[in-house]
Amino acid sequence: MTDLLTIRNLSVFAGDTPLVSNLSFSLARGERLGLIGESGSGKSLTSLAATGLLPAGLSAKGSVILAGQEVIGASDRQLNQLRGKAVAIVFQEPLTALDPLMRVGKQVAEPLRRRARRDGRKLDGKALEAEELQLLNEVALPEPQRIARAYPHELSGGQRQRVAIAMALACRPDLLIADEPTTALDVTTQAEILGLLDRLVRERHMALLFISHDLPVVATTVDRVVVLRQGEAVEAGAVADVFSAPRHDYTRSLLAAARSFDRALEGQS
Repeated sequence: MTDLLTIRNLSVFAGDTPLVSNLSFSLARGERLGLIGESGSGKSLTSLAATGLLPAGLSAKGSVILAGQEVIGASDRQLNQLRGKAVAIVFQEPLTALDPLMRVGKQVAEPLRRRARRDGRKLDGKALEAEELQLLNEVALPEPQRIARAYPHELSGGQRQRVAIAMALACRPDLLIADEPTTALDVTTQAEILGLLDRLVRERHMALLFISHDLPVVATTVDRVVVLRQGEAVEAGAVADVFSAPRHDYTRSLLAAARSFDRALEGQS
């Protein structure tokens, strides 16, 4: 199986301070991998480094091969050819990904036009509108015509996240990175979004890099996990093996905390 994403000895620095250290893992087409750990463990920084989106002031060393292209040191032009087609990201809070001053339909239209240009097609007018509505319908948004005319603030959190997923899928990426995509949602909406992601990843045979600190969610979403602590991988393996027989003290502490939280919730119900 050919790897779609190969990360070798990745380190991310703020000046001389390492935030991620010597991280290595790979992800093949159709595979699902989870990055887990506490806030600040380097999960999101890893995803940003993998897509060449590190903010100003941070730098990366090592190697990130995405769809056969080295990301570290690549030009913006080279990276723009990868984004959308090879990889797309769904962030934790969709309001950060959506333009508050633009109607949802127009925002979905932009990546659709980009895919059409990539494929040598011209897409506008009624044909563009039809693809917008089809995509909104694919992510199970009710009344897609109404949603397309709405502004982000007029939608619920779950609806905004579905729009963000639609935008990420518009260019039909090979790899979808979901960075804490359900943290800001209530439990019912969270389950709906997770079910949606599961269906779309399966139907499109995409690879999934799922980033979360919610271990029960990770257990039902991915096949393999990498456990990060202070920017370093302390354990990796099949999710069933790591969660049933963790080898590292940090992993055991994460699992114990998750179980305690579940017991506390059960006591309140």
